[in-house]
Amino acid sequence: MKKTYFLLTAALLLSFGLAAQNPTAYFMEGATFRSQFNPAFAPLRGYINLPAIGGMNVNLSGNIALDNIFFARDGKLVTLLDSSVTPDQALQNLKTNNLMGLDTRFNIFGIGKFTKNHRNFWSFDINLRANESMNLPKSLFEFLKRGQEGSIQNFGAATEAYLEAGFNYSFPLLDDRLYIGVRGKALVGIARAQVNYDQFDVSLQQDRWAVMTKGTIDMTADGTTVELDPETGTFELGDINFKPRKPAGYGFAVDLGATYDILPNLQASLAVNDLGFISWNKNSTVSGVSTQEAEFTGVEISGGETGSAPDFDLEMMKFSRTESEDNTKMLRAAINAGLEYELWNHRIGIGLLYTARFWEYKTMHNITGSVNFHPTRWFTLTGSYSVLNNRGSAVGLGLNLCPGWINFFVATDLLLTKHTPQWIPVSQSSANLTLGVGIPLGKRSHRIAAYIRETDR
Repeated sequence: MKKTYFLLTAALLLSFGLAAQNPTAYFMEGATFRSQFNPAFAPLRGYINLPAIGGMNVNLSGNIALDNIFFARDGKLVTLLDSSVTPDQALQNLKTNNLMGLDTRFNIFGIGKFTKNHRNFWSFDINLRANESMNLPKSLFEFLKRGQEGSIQNFGAATEAYLEAGFNYSFPLLDDRLYIGVRGKALVGIARAQVNYDQFDVSLQQDRWAVMTKGTIDMTADGTTVELDPETGTFELGDINFKPRKPAGYGFAVDLGATYDILPNLQASLAVNDLGFISWNKNSTVSGVSTQEAEFTGVEISGGETGSAPDFDLEMMKFSRTESEDNTKMLRAAINAGLEYELWNHRIGIGLLYTARFWEYKTMHNITGSVNFHPTRWFTLTGSYSVLNNRGSAVGLGLNLCPGWINFFVATDLLLTKHTPQWIPVSQSSANLTLGVGIPLGKRSHRIAAYIRETDR
């Protein structure tokens, strides 16, 4: 049972311990990372990103706040699985399906520049991407905390990591009122894994637990091997090994975006990102299916709660190996739709942004309102307020500095929220961080009339 607790705690920490697209940065003029949200956007100048710190974007989304998962006990932070957390405390705020998603992007190399007309913009970037999504049903924790019988369905997790090399180009139409942006991306798969339990039925029979499971596992990475039990021909999660030395899959994706000036000071924008796929190599894949019926002893029920934990372990669920097939997986697409109105000769902007992210188990919807201060063309300060999937909210702050010698930007919604001493935000179901440092290249853009100076021509 300790291994079960360890596995679930590790899953919770992985999902919540990292803070992955940031709505605060969407309207932040000058940021070199802005075209990642909409390929029709462009910074105020060309750039070359500094290696490793040129651009990082991390977005965590879910439908429960972190203080429903972590609890303070004796100056330490423990998860709801800890014995010091009572069943009532652990379960009172959980949803029927507790969804978590993590999306990270780290820029390895990035360069962009305007053409001679100072309006057309191109860029080339190489990024490392990693995504994770998970669904942990409330019924699972009801069993672990209370020893409650039931059918635990749709219990699973999925993760993938890949490299993308993308070329972006944006250009004006209709006398500069409409900008179109397209990014084509070549994808190189590093690794992926997915574990799902469609059935996990638990029943109490006198002093024994009866467990019936039906699950699947699918893992792809170069050099993947599995050690089968010589007696049963089955394997566990811990029996899978891999030594990645080359790609495990290839794919392609596009980002499509547009901006349109409805009025001189009112701009609408729309983008659909990550429309594409990765085809994973079946020779680097280990697949298995688990259809098990088992009994476990060691349970005492007192007052409707478990007096001693059932003596079983998730790692005891055996998988029978199945034939792997070519596995083509679609990327998790995202939609960004924005509206911004400029005031006081482009010194203040008021923005509204709708985002949708299509995770493995559910689509997450957010609405963000922002106020953007740019008193001069090299400085932008942004404040935002987001309504997260109709269940929570977050306050964000962003800053961009782009004088002639550096381009620095940072945006997050972690500053004003309630934190633990470990700097984990506990009062919201989303956490975002975007930052980067680059060196400006070439003359400034002519896309914004209020920013054009004679020296820029």
